[in-house]
Amino acid sequence: MSKENLEKIIAQQATTIQNLTDEIKLLREQVAYLYGKSSEQMPLSGQLNLFDEEKQDSDDGERPRCRRSDYYL
Repeated sequence: MSKENLEKIIAQQATTIQNLTDEIKLLREQVAYLYGKSSEQMPLSGQLNLFDEEKQDSDDGERPRCRRSDYYL
């Protein structure tokens, strides 16, 4: 390939990248408009960590001890 062809390809790719970047920006604005102000927004924390177990302050690496009152008949 000649230098001119390569420069032409690079220019086309730069134009394509700019067009796609503009389209992504527009789509993000549309999503923010449609869903950004909704009261049903996904929280950044909380529900997403519903099943994640957090370590307790008293965790010393040992198994928790069972008391007699912990058993049900």
